[in-house]
Amino acid sequence: MARYFPDVPADEFPPQHPLRRSRGFIFDVDGVLCRGEEVIPRAPEAIERLRRGGKQVIFISNNSTKSRADYIAKFERLGIPVTPDDLVLSTYATAQYVAGERPGAKVYMVGAPGLGKELELAGLVLVDDPFQAEYVVVGSAFDGSGRIREDNVHRITGALRALYHAGAKFIATNPDRIFPAEDGVIPGTGAVIGALSYMLDREPDAIVGKPSKYILEIALSRLGLPAGECAIVGDMDTDMLAGAGLGMVKVFVRSGAMTEEKLRALGIEPDFSFDSVIDMLTWEGG
Repeated sequence: MARYFPDVPADEFPPQHPLRRSRGFIFDVDGVLCRGEEVIPRAPEAIERLRRGGKQVIFISNNSTKSRADYIAKFERLGIPVTPDDLVLSTYATAQYVAGERPGAKVYMVGAPGLGKELELAGLVLVDDPFQAEYVVVGSAFDGSGRIREDNVHRITGALRALYHAGAKFIATNPDRIFPAEDGVIPGTGAVIGALSYMLDREPDAIVGKPSKYILEIALSRLGLPAGECAIVGDMDTDMLAGAGLGMVKVFVRSGAMTEEKLRALGIEPDFSFDSVIDMLTWEGG
């Protein structure tokens, strides 16, 4: 029969269970804890119980539209307490990546204000003239309904010119082709990457978000734990590939954008699968 625990002492679970094997948990956000502004049932309870059971928790997201300040407000609405150090976002990680390569670089951006805010906080200079750009940073050009944002209507053309004429470096926040919204999937950053790559016959010089090790290494450093003692919990192929690349326990939840059948059709096998994060806190045993 299924056993259900009010908190999560590790020794209550069998050796193979992720709650027994893992001291740290890296949670994706959209599709795992929420869909847009709609919280996935009992997700806040699951996070609270993991913390109460002594597990360390970090939140990681390929969402390229939000800054850390945006996400702190979002998590407050979801009912999950967080601090800035609990959040590792592709917007923040991308800004740190570019600033680490060239402090104060001139950046032509495709994306939302949240990405622009993190780029500026990292000391980078946003430019509107593509011919001045040293870097093109690409995030999602779409709003929450899947329409191209008004402030991005001409940005793909600008990015093309910066890459083609100015020889700018091509950096993408994440490779996600689709993104889970409240009423269904919408195009992700990958749609913009694909358009530019096809026009230029050129792949990005770097993609910072999952499954890149760069963003995961930031999360692991925040946890202060080796990858082998951590699990990643996600709803997309990028989450599972990120975990596999570093030898983490891979936990797939069926509450997001990708089906388990599609995941396995891509040749990706999670270590565990659950309907949602709350179901991680149950197991079939005596």
